[in-house]
Amino acid sequence: MISDLLIGVPALLGSLCFLVAAVSMSRAGDALTRINILSVATGLGVMLFIIAAYIDDLTDGFRWVGLLTALVALAATVVVTTVASVTLARAAYRSDGRLDPLTAYDDLAGDD
Repeated sequence: MISDLLIGVPALLGSLCFLVAAVSMSRAGDALTRINILSVATGLGVMLFIIAAYIDDLTDGFRWVGLLTALVALAATVVVTTVASVTLARAAYRSDGRLDPLTAYDDLAGDD
């Protein structure tokens, strides 16, 4: 019972991250805002899924390989989501898409 809760809570929170992101993305004004919302959901949501998977792995007993795998997966998630978000945002910006009028400043305007 306790192990099911310890596995289910991070998994449900990760799912909630993606649900909130999906609703927020449908209300976002431009592509850059959508990418910003997606990057947070991907980073946090996937990390919560990794934690849930690691806790599930612990139900069979502690193993150093499982811990190392989880730590590598968490570190890789940080790197991959960061690089992917920046790359997607740069591509969206360079496509000359419309910016939301609520966007206060444009740091990349002089960068060509």
